[in-house]
Amino acid sequence: MHTSLNLPERVGSKPETTHGLPHAQVTQHGPDDIVDQMRDWAFSLPGVDEAHSLVSVPGARAMVMHDGAACNHEAFMIGREIAHIHPKPDNGSMHVQLPQADALEVVKKGWGEHHTLVDLSRRPVGLVMVYSPRDEAELAIIKSILGRSYEYTTGKDIAA
Repeated sequence: MHTSLNLPERVGSKPETTHGLPHAQVTQHGPDDIVDQMRDWAFSLPGVDEAHSLVSVPGARAMVMHDGAACNHEAFMIGREIAHIHPKPDNGSMHVQLPQADALEVVKKGWGEHHTLVDLSRRPVGLVMVYSPRDEAELAIIKSILGRSYEYTTGKDIAA
């Protein structure tokens, strides 16, 4: 496992977001082709099934670990769900469960923000909303963040 995500600073201003439930990104969504590439990559990871999210808005696609996969249960949001990608109009932002240090780095470097429930002290630090990738370069960074969530869950390194 890596010691740090070592993310660069996200370029530009922070997107507008909502701070209630549902927690959503309002501006700066990536183009469909970039979001589709991210979604395809996420659901191609070994042991990951695509399913309806148990905790997100209708149409959100969840990364759910196979029942038989050995996993770190602290990495689950609910059931065996480790992340979910939001549908349009909030195209491509996602909620992801990460180790605490990685979640803090994602927020510090501007790639996301703590989930509303974390801000309300109803969930521990680790659940973050990661912003939609706006281009190929950002897609690579978002894959590294999603990959970290996968590694946290499975204990296995992957190449983004």
